[in-house]
Amino acid sequence: MSARTLHVTLTSCFAVAMAINAHGPSPAPSSAHRAASHPMRYHLSLPPGWKADRDWPVLVVIPDAKRDFEENLSRFAIARGDRPYILVAPEVLSCGGARTRTIDHYSYAGGEWDSLQQVDEFAFEDDGLAAVLADVHSQWRGEIRAFLTGWEAGGHTVWAQTFRHPERWHGVVPVTTNYQDRGVTAASFSRARERTTLPIQPLRCGAPKGDAAQAVKYCDQQTAVALREAREHGFAPRPVRVVTGAEHGPLPAAVFAWCDSLRRR
Repeated sequence: MSARTLHVTLTSCFAVAMAINAHGPSPAPSSAHRAASHPMRYHLSLPPGWKADRDWPVLVVIPDAKRDFEENLSRFAIARGDRPYILVAPEVLSCGGARTRTIDHYSYAGGEWDSLQQVDEFAFEDDGLAAVLADVHSQWRGEIRAFLTGWEAGGHTVWAQTFRHPERWHGVVPVTTNYQDRGVTAASFSRARERTTLPIQPLRCGAPKGDAAQAVKYCDQQTAVALREAREHGFAPRPVRVVTGAEHGPLPAAVFAWCDSLRRR
């Protein structure tokens, strides 16, 4: 698929998403789980017509600093339509700073939550996401390598997981992201050969409004740093693609369009 064709597809998908939102369809039901071999909790939405007779693509979705895991998952479930993606929303700790990391955003029990305050959040997510993806593969026939996306403060999680574990991902779609080297050091950058061929397509909303317009300027600056560091460490991210007319948000329709383009190759 050419760059121009993909641009038209992303723009068209945004228009479709606006039409869908106007009619307000109900999202597919989701279910809550705890990883079999790790404390990480996650929410899961199976695609229409799911059966355990084949492998299914997986998209991991990370929210912004509001940490509304289920609401963010719901937006992707609505935009998914009849696509075959299993959607997974892990309750990560790193999608924002300490001020917004409060128990009311999570389903961890009180004692369990207290113990999580003492851990390295990125090490927790390294092991936790591995356990979640293993669950999705063994229980719901999810493909071994997943797609990964996250927006705004979710970029802290997305970039760290991309740089630390490129071998896990089929493709990565950072959306108007924050990046401040959290969980990332010279030593933590992966040297796995998969980093050189991992598709990374940053997206940016094209029409932010109000306070979001100023926030996006900071996201642009921080995304530029992430892209520079990625290239310095052997990754090959693509240039930022602006989704025309899109307000600040996770851009699920555009994310799916890009993931679809990779799956058609």
